[in-house]
Amino acid sequence: MLFLRFSWRFIRLGFFISLLFTFLLFIVQLVRLDQILLRLPLYDSLPFLFLWNFYYFSYFLPTALFISYSFTLFEFKESRKLHIAQSFGVSPKNFYIRSLLYCLPIILSLFVSSLLVKEEDIGNLRRQLSLKYYTLMVTSVPPGTFHSIDQLILYVERREGKFLEGVFFRYPEGVVVARRAFVEGESIVFEGGSVVTFKEGKTYTTEFKRHRLSLAGSMGREKNKNKSTAIGILNSSSLPMLLFLGYLISKRVEHHQRLYYTIGIASVFYQAFLVLLKQSL
Repeated sequence: MLFLRFSWRFIRLGFFISLLFTFLLFIVQLVRLDQILLRLPLYDSLPFLFLWNFYYFSYFLPTALFISYSFTLFEFKESRKLHIAQSFGVSPKNFYIRSLLYCLPIILSLFVSSLLVKEEDIGNLRRQLSLKYYTLMVTSVPPGTFHSIDQLILYVERREGKFLEGVFFRYPEGVVVARRAFVEGESIVFEGGSVVTFKEGKTYTTEFKRHRLSLAGSMGREKNKNKSTAIGILNSSSLPMLLFLGYLISKRVEHHQRLYYTIGIASVFYQAFLVLLKQSL
C-alpha cells in the first residue's frame, strides 16, 4: 500500500510538472505564431496544437518525473515514512525498484511516441500552417497598401476577382514587379513584369511573361527525421537513470534548499545535454 501511494504521488506530480513545462513553452510558441493561429480556422490549427502539446508533454515527462520522484522521496524521508518502512525491512532501494515497475508502461509509451511523433512532424505542420496563412494574406491584402508577412512585403494597386493588379512583391532573394498575379496552390503566379534578384553582391534583372514563385521557398528546409528519433529514444530510455539519480540526491541531501538547487541544476544540465546532442548529430 505504501509503494502504491508513493508511486501514485510522484507520477501524478510528474504529469503536472510536465504539463506546466509544456504550457510555459506553449506561451512562448503562441507569441511567435499568434497571428497564424488566430487568423486561420480552428480546424486548420487544431491538429498542430494537439500534436505540438503531445510531443512536448512526452519530451518533458522524463525530466518532470525525475523532479517529482526526488521531491516525493525526500518528503517521505523528512516525514520519517522511510524510517518506518525500514523498520519493517523495506529499504529505500525497494522504492526505486517498485517505482521502475510502475513506470514501465510510461517508458514503453514514451518509446512508442518517440517513434510515431517527431519534432520534424511538428515543423512540417507549422510549415503547412504558414503556407495557408501566407496564401490567406496574399489573397486578402487591401489594395493600395503595403502589407508585411514575415520576410515578405506585398503591394497591390487593385483587385479583380482572384487576380491582383499592379503587384510589387519583395522576398528574401529579390523583388518582383508584375502587371498581374494570382495564387495557385502553394505558389504565386506573376504575369507581365520583371524580377530583380540579389546574388553575391550583384543585382540581376530579368523580364518575364509568366513567373511562378513558390511560397514554400521562403521557409526553412525540413530537418533530418533520424536525428529527432534518436533523441526521442534516448530521452525516453533515460528515465531509469534519472530516477536513480533522484534516489541518490534524496538520499544524500539533508536540507530543502539544497535539494531545490541540486534538482534544478541537474534538470538544466540534462536538457542542455539533449540540446547539444541534437545539434551535434
